[in-house]
Amino acid sequence: MIKVRKFYKMKIFIGQVVTGEDINNLKRELVRVYSALEDKGENTCYDNLRDGAEELLKQPKRKRLEYAFKKIDDSDTFLAIVRSEKKSEGMLLEFGYALSQGKKLILAVKSGIDTSLRDLSDKMIEYENSNDLIKKLEEVS
Repeated sequence: MIKVRKFYKMKIFIGQVVTGEDINNLKRELVRVYSALEDKGENTCYDNLRDGAEELLKQPKRKRLEYAFKKIDDSDTFLAIVRSEKKSEGMLLEFGYALSQGKKLILAVKSGIDTSLRDLSDKMIEYENSNDLIKKLEEVS
């Protein structure tokens, strides 16, 4: 009997705290996140910092959120990356919207961070640092 390995190509929306963060540091880490999740051509990722983010970030919060909702609608999975205790109303709204739309919810949370999103997620990844996050995301994909 021949075993056929099926790959499910996921469209992943990445939600995270952006306001008040060092955008360049986030972009550098996200390049590694994209690579970890898209490496074998199995997945595609999107977040509000990818492709044309500078223009999007100039828009009012409502417009950014509406745009994110459209991208979430086109996605299968919502990956929330929680790096600190800092709350993000935008990310929480995106997470809630993804939940209401029946999307798969993955929470990547830095060790020691307390968040109620743990109870709502389908899968949780706890990580120590950026390198550990990337390693664990590679295992997901």
